[in-house]
Amino acid sequence: MRFRTCTVVIFFLLAGTTLLQPKSIRAEKVLLEKESHYHYIRVVEEEGVRRLQFRRAGIDYDESAIDLANPARFHLYYYRLMMAALVHCPEPKRVLFVGLGGGTLPIVLRKYYPDCQIDSIELDPAVVEVARQYFGFREDERMQVYIGDGRVHIRRFVREARSYDLVFLDAFRGGYIPYHLTTKEFMELVHRLVGQQGSAVANLRPGFESYHYQRRTIAAVFANQWSYGQQGNVCVVANSQPKPPTKQQLLETARRLQKEKGFLFDLPALIADGARQNDYQTQGPILTDDYAPAELLRTIPKE
Repeated sequence: MRFRTCTVVIFFLLAGTTLLQPKSIRAEKVLLEKESHYHYIRVVEEEGVRRLQFRRAGIDYDESAIDLANPARFHLYYYRLMMAALVHCPEPKRVLFVGLGGGTLPIVLRKYYPDCQIDSIELDPAVVEVARQYFGFREDERMQVYIGDGRVHIRRFVREARSYDLVFLDAFRGGYIPYHLTTKEFMELVHRLVGQQGSAVANLRPGFESYHYQRRTIAAVFANQWSYGQQGNVCVVANSQPKPPTKQQLLETARRLQKEKGFLFDLPALIADGARQNDYQTQGPILTDDYAPAELLRTIPKE
């Protein structure tokens, strides 16, 4: 998830040599605008790239983007950060996405791992329909979608004794994560899904005090953390493996995967620039079901 604000538009108007609208505004074609029970949904297209946006408080947040000619060519940088999780689990057999959006990451993961079972949970049935109609998302026996609240479904999956190698947490509602998907109790449910060997992958927004709370909450449940990215989005890979890999081992895995899979992005460079640990305020309170002021913390700038 990333967002566009009016500030960017104003900058280009002031910096340009003419008073014409910026090219991105002129060329963008709106394919869909509708209001669901949960979101104000927009689908826009520009130069072969289609985007799913959620509008909140006058800002259009990019939730998904897909290159229609080649979905594996990522146009949202955080997609690449999320794919860094593969160096921690090079051959996933079962993967869960919490938050479907346009379905770009499940679509691309299927390309690289055609035999993997890929499940997704999406709160909004209208978003699932948009993914099918506008983003080429297709379900089959190894690509399933569960409609409803992520925590409710994960609790059911735990009761069913399901297990996953990777659980991607990417459930944004226009710039913020619903609080009940940030707490220690929720992370404990995710931990039960991935066990000692699997990993949880959380897409977080740095720059606000909530980031430190979220990192500390993850650390209260998982023994190991690595972060990728520094601005805009930070993707955190967390697990409880008793013998976590060194950065050099992660780099070696990244180079092997790059050669085998032929990613259209530089996975070794992401690992070399990331895999940070303890890059947050480690001391302080965590988020629990009884204490999760997510909306308030989201407004406090990070010092």
